[in-house]
Amino acid sequence: MKKLSILLVLSIFVLSGCHKSSLKQQLVEIDSVAENESNGKALTMLDKIEPSLIADEECLAYYWLLKMRTEIRLQRRISSATPLDISIEYYKKHDKLKLARAYCYKAFVLDNLGNIKEAVICLKEAEQLIKDVPAELKLSNLIYSILGRLNHKVNEWNYSLDYSQKALKSAYKLNDDYYIAYSLMNIYIDYHDMGNQDSAKYYLDKCIPLVDQLPENERYSFYANIGNAFFDSDIKQAEDYLRKSVDIKPNVFAYKGLARIYYKNGEREKALEMWHKALQTDNMYLKAEILQALYESQQDEGDYKSASETAMQIASLKDSITQKEKADNIRGLQEQFEIDRVQAVEEHRLYMIVLFVGMLLLLSMAAVTYLVYRNTKSREELHNTKLQLDRYRNELKVLEQEGKSDSREVERLTQKINELQVKQGTLLQNGRERYEEVMSGGTTIRWKRNDFADCIEYYRTIDAAFVTHMETSYRHLSSKYIFFALMQHLGKTDEELQHVMAIGQNTVRSIRSRINSTKIE
Repeated sequence: MKKLSILLVLSIFVLSGCHKSSLKQQLVEIDSVAENESNGKALTMLDKIEPSLIADEECLAYYWLLKMRTEIRLQRRISSATPLDISIEYYKKHDKLKLARAYCYKAFVLDNLGNIKEAVICLKEAEQLIKDVPAELKLSNLIYSILGRLNHKVNEWNYSLDYSQKALKSAYKLNDDYYIAYSLMNIYIDYHDMGNQDSAKYYLDKCIPLVDQLPENERYSFYANIGNAFFDSDIKQAEDYLRKSVDIKPNVFAYKGLARIYYKNGEREKALEMWHKALQTDNMYLKAEILQALYESQQDEGDYKSASETAMQIASLKDSITQKEKADNIRGLQEQFEIDRVQAVEEHRLYMIVLFVGMLLLLSMAAVTYLVYRNTKSREELHNTKLQLDRYRNELKVLEQEGKSDSREVERLTQKINELQVKQGTLLQNGRERYEEVMSGGTTIRWKRNDFADCIEYYRTIDAAFVTHMETSYRHLSSKYIFFALMQHLGKTDEELQHVMAIGQNTVRSIRSRINSTKIE
């Protein structure tokens, strides 16, 4: 029974793993279909998957990313951006590129729902992420294009132009006429609305030859803008473009342009019809422009009552625009985002500096501790050697006094004394040689750490009081620093110290200052 339960659990585990693998492969295939074949076909495949039955986080995040992207591309009306939060939360931990895409699609949906403030925040997050993946030119182009469009929508033309030019740069790198055409048109609109008509014409002339290469269902906005651009130079061509735009898809920009043409031609009723159709837009800035044109026509016609009513609508709309601009503060939002980003970078840099300094301090403390330990241990070993020598000598003396000079114990003690004398002698011999070396004009340039310690231990046999004073009256001095003090004690001048220690005058002053700073008051 126990074996059966284990087999059952293993079977469920294997099957669930297979299901995840199969679903992920299916989603990858749908992604490929959307990119290389048809978004409509991809959506049909997605609709066959029930998201409420997807238990795996990765697959669910991928599903909603593909679902929302496909519906955006097919220009479906999306009522909520909430499903993309599932993708965003997962990709925050696992995939920066997909996270940037999720932010971008969420911004697109939020903008369509009228929440431009949150849309800009999402796009700024995406913009920051793509700086780590600059090879993703299509995504960069999309993010910059939408940021340009949103800034243009709220009359932040300088921001809009900057992002539109970034989009054009990525489009040229892609060498794709589709992206180039959109970027050129956006720059034309920026310059036109900024009043720079020469630059506007330059970019429009570059864009027009590319328009007929676009998918037919996407040409309507281009035709509308081109038609409005030709109003003053060729009104017949302007009308042709505007009609072509409406034939593809009725839109307020084409209606606005046609209204101007009809009114100029004296066809007031047709003009009014177009203006009223154009007023169905949710774009408050565009609506204000249309109302202004309508107001001016009513003034020209002497319809002052209607003109007065329209003027009140314009005033009310402008007040709403002012309040919304103040509430959204798109410029301030973007400026603050950049300030926060720079501050985050600086805080991270400061954290790394503090961490680095902290590590250096810990290493320094460890090094000092080790030096103190090593010097203390060396002194203890030498001291213990002396104590053992004295003890063995006393024991040997007692045995000799007792007439036991030929005993095994005397032989053992004699051997021990010889061994300790060799050990002590090696250390002191090295110390004596090093001491005589510097006293005869040599330097310490090739000395090792133990050479300084041995030299000090040798000098202890000459002047124990001085060495003990340096060890007890100063805190944690290294053997090298005690040696420096010893050289000063022996009357070495600064020039001689520089030679002995192989250092410069500044270092002499620095070491002297450090030794003095460790003195115990």
